[in-house]
Amino acid sequence: MKINGTLARAGLTAGLVLTGCQGLGPQMGTVTLHLTDAPGASFRSATVWVSKVELVGDTAPTTIADTAATYDLLSLQNGVTALLGSKTIPTGSYEQLRLIVDSARVVFDSGLHLANGDTTASLRVPSGMETGIKVNFGEPLRVTPSQTDIVVDFNVSQSFVLMGPPSAPIGVLFTPVIHAAAQDVSGSIAGTSSPASAHGRIFAIQGTDTVGSAAADTTSGAYKIWFLPPGTYLVADSASGFKTGTQTVSVGTAQAVTGVDFTLTH
Repeated sequence: MKINGTLARAGLTAGLVLTGCQGLGPQMGTVTLHLTDAPGASFRSATVWVSKVELVGDTAPTTIADTAATYDLLSLQNGVTALLGSKTIPTGSYEQLRLIVDSARVVFDSGLHLANGDTTASLRVPSGMETGIKVNFGEPLRVTPSQTDIVVDFNVSQSFVLMGPPSAPIGVLFTPVIHAAAQDVSGSIAGTSSPASAHGRIFAIQGTDTVGSAAADTTSGAYKIWFLPPGTYLVADSASGFKTGTQTVSVGTAQAVTGVDFTLTH
């Protein structure tokens, strides 16, 4: 079939224009979110229901995941993570992570219970957080054309607060405390807490904010606090019946700091 030469040239020109425009769209990069938890006392399990996760930048929020899922935070300790969501999004800077957490449920550890005898507590998100728990990055997160991995630390020990006497609390207050950092810049602090039989708990603190924590191994006393953004921390080792030990530790980009050892005394 013979095609009109003018139409053919017009079609060729349009094709070239379309081909050129394909390279003018925004660059894209894949963001993957990993959920973890700093160890918490008093509970056997701490489950949260997450229905949506967004990244907030200069434009409208970008949804990373919107399929409701449940996570037992206490199964995500000592470097263990769960996939929270993954999506290819426009590259650029993002200042904030936003989690829609619908509810939570805790099960008390053996021998503990509420004053009324209940061993579980179902909790609602505080009313001010119903539109999303806002997690600000220490500095804007840069999504590049390659893979960007973000670790989201949902701190159980600070997020679930016992109300009333520790031996017979009257309830549990849900106050979500969450931190997030890019995995490629996150560092760690490791060492030992002696004696191991003290069951030391080690905290990485900036100002009044506990950024990460770990429980020392009950046999070796070894501990490691994972996924710390670069910065300077007051590291504290605390155990019942012992004086709290502290050290100031600086963590560089992707730096694994070791040898931060404590010897607890009465």
